[in-house]
Amino acid sequence: MLLKVLFYILCSCSFWGLTSSCDLHKYAAAWQPGDIMIGGIFPIHAGVSNLLQRTPTDDFICTGLQLRYIVKALSMIYAIERINNSTLLPGIKLGYEIYDSCADVSKAVQSTIKLFPELDSWISLPFCNNTQLTPTVKVVIGESFSELSVAISRILSLYSIPQISTASSAPSLSDKLRFPSFLRTIPSDKHQTQAITKLISTFGWNWVGIIASDDDYGRSAAELLKSYFEKEMICTAFSKTVPSYVDHPSMQEYIDNVISELNISTANAVIVIAKGTIVIKLFQEAIRLNISRTWIATDIWSTSREVLNMKDIDKVGAVFGLMFQAKLVEGFTAYLQNLKPPPNGATNNFLEEYKNIRFGCTKEYRKHLECINSLSKNCSVSDSVKMKSPLACKVENVSLANDDYLVENIEWSTPYRVSLAVAAIGQSLHNILCRNGTCIKNMDLSPAEILKEIRKVQFFYNSDPYTFDENGDFFSGYDIINWHTSLQPPVYRAVGLYNMVTSEIRIDETLLFWNTKGNVIPFSDCAKPCPPGYFKRHSLISCCYQCIPCPEDQFSSETDMSECTKCPVHQWSNNGSSHCENRTVEYFQRSNPLAITLMSFAAFGFLLVLMIGVLFIKYRDTSVIKEAGHNYIYLLFASLLLSLGSTGFFIGQPSNIICKVRQPLYGIGFTICLSCIIIKSLNIFVAIHSTKGGNSVNLIYQPAALLSGLTGFQFCLCLLWNILKSPFVREIYTKPEILILQCDEGSYVAFGMMLGYTGILALTSFFLVFHGKKLQSRYNEAWCIKFNILIFMFVWTIFIPIYINTSDVYQSAVQVIAMLASIYAVIACQILPTSYIILFKRRKIRSTGNTSNLLKISELSLQIKNEAFSPDISQQYSRHNSSLPQSKINFRSTKQTVRRRHKSY
Repeated sequence: MLLKVLFYILCSCSFWGLTSSCDLHKYAAAWQPGDIMIGGIFPIHAGVSNLLQRTPTDDFICTGLQLRYIVKALSMIYAIERINNSTLLPGIKLGYEIYDSCADVSKAVQSTIKLFPELDSWISLPFCNNTQLTPTVKVVIGESFSELSVAISRILSLYSIPQISTASSAPSLSDKLRFPSFLRTIPSDKHQTQAITKLISTFGWNWVGIIASDDDYGRSAAELLKSYFEKEMICTAFSKTVPSYVDHPSMQEYIDNVISELNISTANAVIVIAKGTIVIKLFQEAIRLNISRTWIATDIWSTSREVLNMKDIDKVGAVFGLMFQAKLVEGFTAYLQNLKPPPNGATNNFLEEYKNIRFGCTKEYRKHLECINSLSKNCSVSDSVKMKSPLACKVENVSLANDDYLVENIEWSTPYRVSLAVAAIGQSLHNILCRNGTCIKNMDLSPAEILKEIRKVQFFYNSDPYTFDENGDFFSGYDIINWHTSLQPPVYRAVGLYNMVTSEIRIDETLLFWNTKGNVIPFSDCAKPCPPGYFKRHSLISCCYQCIPCPEDQFSSETDMSECTKCPVHQWSNNGSSHCENRTVEYFQRSNPLAITLMSFAAFGFLLVLMIGVLFIKYRDTSVIKEAGHNYIYLLFASLLLSLGSTGFFIGQPSNIICKVRQPLYGIGFTICLSCIIIKSLNIFVAIHSTKGGNSVNLIYQPAALLSGLTGFQFCLCLLWNILKSPFVREIYTKPEILILQCDEGSYVAFGMMLGYTGILALTSFFLVFHGKKLQSRYNEAWCIKFNILIFMFVWTIFIPIYINTSDVYQSAVQVIAMLASIYAVIACQILPTSYIILFKRRKIRSTGNTSNLLKISELSLQIKNEAFSPDISQQYSRHNSSLPQSKINFRSTKQTVRRRHKSY
């Protein structure tokens, strides 16, 4: 850029030589003499038509008068006239010299050189101190476009000439090392891009396109936006550039490229950082192709009347923009309604051109009036005809004609910012030149002195204080505006504001116009929101994602969830669920037909044992009860009742307490039962082996100690089991929708030891009766015990594989069946035979004096146990032994002898 500026300066050297003796004021767009001159450079025209064809000696041909910049130039003139009519600078008249940049860098550089014809002498004296340079123009207001301001500032900064822009917002211009004499009455674009980012976040968008002009303003704003987007998790759908001036030879090609991207992209929100003339080109093509989007306008075109008043502007969609906060300039409306030719000695070429366009009677307009008067419906309306006032062709003196056209198209931020720039200059001059109400006419005042004062000046405008910050910028906020294109004529309205201090944005949603069906906020995200039941899986672009269904047992209850939430343990869900459902809790319920059957068997057994117990108690003094075990037979009943009762803990909903007590209850209960059977078996075993005269066999026959020891061991085993690794309720999820509650035995080693111990007891009993072979062939009780143990062993042998291979609620049923089978085997083999004798054989026994051989054996074993070492008893046993095979024995004498010698247990 610096080389480009130097090129323009060198090319202009010939121009300085040719025109140094000429009156340069005739080239100014407006000029009025004064004691202190203020320069102005504005893009009064939209472009240069002969940019590529002109030679260094040819002048620029500017086209496309821009109303907003006419108003800007007029506001500068008005602000200067107000100071001249005030007491701020008594005795000093401010003049102005305004040039047209035609929105072109080359023309802007030329305008700068025309403002300062003294540059020719300054260049020949490069070692002069800038404070010694005293040009006629002391300060420059302008330019509007950042690219042009950069070029102008490169020249002015060489000589410390103050430049105050009212619209150039490029962040690079805040760099005082590169642009030390540049100031502006607006904030840097850094704040505007932050405000745009906040606006997009407020509307909930994350997929946005950017269209920027290929210049300092566009490139820097686009880069800032992208950096802020990253912080707010907003992604750039596309980023396209367009030329910085409308007459670029490849402009249509660039526009077509942008339109193609708009057709492809799914982004609805598009930020446009370009001049209004370029936006018009873009919108014309978008309207032709029926492309509707939500457009975000930067300050450079957000209030452009030329764009707002385009034909079919309502078809482009919704338009939001940012506008510098501003207030009305007092008296400026009346000034625009009463524009007069400049006084003698002054010129205003752009005002003259405007009035000719507005009120002049051209041949084209006459033909249009004739067409209208002929009542024809095919009267075409060109842009030049649209600009005509109803007063056109009706007034004699065009220069004196006025209407409200400029007032209707005014953008109030424009005159306000220009007025602030003029007010800052006026206050700075006052601080330098005026003391005690009088001012010194110091025509040799250098621009460097004014620059120094402007940087630190604090002034008031409309009672509001203003000052430049260390970067030469103003610190103020933005208004959020919304175009209401459905109205005729279209208007823009303030719908919110951005506070630069707090970086907060406030919007009145009731004022928003979205230009959509139902006036709803349009969608502008990379992906559609994931509905409940889905979660987002991001792609390489952070804003883009796929919606993936939540897996089983997980859910998402809201839209756009980043992950699914696991269902609580007692609930479940299918794939893609937005909520969890309660699991169906399954266990071996009491309502289950098998459970009812097992409980019926258990209840029947319980009642049967109770009834038999009552029967035994009733006949407790009979020899049959005493010989069946007497006190230990009641302990057998109790153990059977305990075992039968424990089956209830295996049916129904389990709990940790139930799981802890059910196995020990059965284990200890059935251990007592088996211990009683062992005592019976041992009774027979002792009866047989004591005939051999051995004392060791008699010593082990201690029923109470044996019972306590055998049961105590099982109790200790169960106690250790519960202490070290106790059973607990286990939740099994074999199916997602089903929760199976089942007791986990904790330590299956301990569980196996408990059952194994009962098995050892059963085998011990079987061993004892098995060694009484001589008796087994003739006496029923030994056979009953043996049959009982065989049933027990068979049941628990087949129980093990079935139990292991059953994993659902019926695992408890398998054990209950095994338990009931074992219990009923004891009832059938140990209790019912004696009950049968009591009920049906009791009278026969009393009448015949006979009883079973089993009773004899019982009596003999008891006698031997008590008098094992008496020779008489041994001889007597021998006699009894010799009489066993006989079918009839002398029962009374034997019975009386045994009763005299034994102690009942």
